[in-house]
Amino acid sequence: MFTPQEVSEKVFPKASFGGGGYNMASVDEFLDALTEDYTALFKENVTLKAKLKVLAEKVEEYRSTEEAMRQALLTAQKMAAKLVQEAQTEKEKILADAQVEAQAEIHRLDDERRAAEKELQAAQEKTAAFIRRSEELCQAQSAFLQSLPELDFVPEQPESPAAEPQADVVSAIEQDILSKYIDAPEEKGAGSAVTDEPTIKLPPVDGSAIPSDFRLSLDELKFGRNYSGDK
Repeated sequence: MFTPQEVSEKVFPKASFGGGGYNMASVDEFLDALTEDYTALFKENVTLKAKLKVLAEKVEEYRSTEEAMRQALLTAQKMAAKLVQEAQTEKEKILADAQVEAQAEIHRLDDERRAAEKELQAAQEKTAAFIRRSEELCQAQSAFLQSLPELDFVPEQPESPAAEPQADVVSAIEQDILSKYIDAPEEKGAGSAVTDEPTIKLPPVDGSAIPSDFRLSLDELKFGRNYSGDK
């Protein structure tokens, strides 16, 4: 294949006849070779142009694909940022709601605890008051029983048809107690009734919950195993 320099430097010999013309055979030979070379170049050029066209189309396709991928990547980044923001917002909302619910539950449990403590304290106070009143009543009853005179009971005799002596002993005990603790009937106003029921005024006990004017009815006292309420 001829180079451009060879083509430019090619010298044709002059023809022997006519004086100034070129040798036709040499020119034809050169043109045949040149034609052959340029035919090959032309075909190669056509092939290269076709390949270049394909490559250009591929490049354009790649560019389009790159743009689409870039747009897809940008869309994915925007979507990811949006999802992250939404997740952050949802997380903050859930935490805030959980804190509110936790505080409400704490307040409710605290209120229940205080109410339970009040109920427990009230129950303890009632129990202590009941125990105190029971102790005072026991002390008052014990003081009353200790203030009663010691009584000598006649040993129970074998059963016999005559049981009157035992009844006489019970009557004597009752009279002895009445003579010591029964108050004389107080003067009432005109037209007021005076009760005939015998009563005993209990001696005062310091700190007792029993009123000082409390009176014990002797009808409630029973002496002896064979005591009968109609006697």
